[in-house]
Amino acid sequence: MPRAQTDQWPNIAELLDQAGGHIGIGRMPPIEGAAVAVTETELIASLVRRDGESFPELLQRLDAAIGKALHEGVVTNEVNGGRFRLAPQRVRKRR
Repeated sequence: MPRAQTDQWPNIAELLDQAGGHIGIGRMPPIEGAAVAVTETELIASLVRRDGESFPELLQRLDAAIGKALHEGVVTNEVNGGRFRLAPQRVRKRR
């Protein structure tokens, strides 16, 4: 990841580069705007885009939530009233 991006979103960069994680941003029915961060085995953060929230603001909140998960063990889960979970590994698609 280019240095300017790692400076702006250091926790996203750490998740992608060092923790082998993934992020997804977009429509997740019925949610119009969601941001989700995961490792191969666990949910790190799931956010719902707020009314009037810009894309950079959503990325900044995602970066902060990822930082809390990686460095403090605190998972942020805003999707489905905090009940969003990853499907069991045996159910998820294999590459």
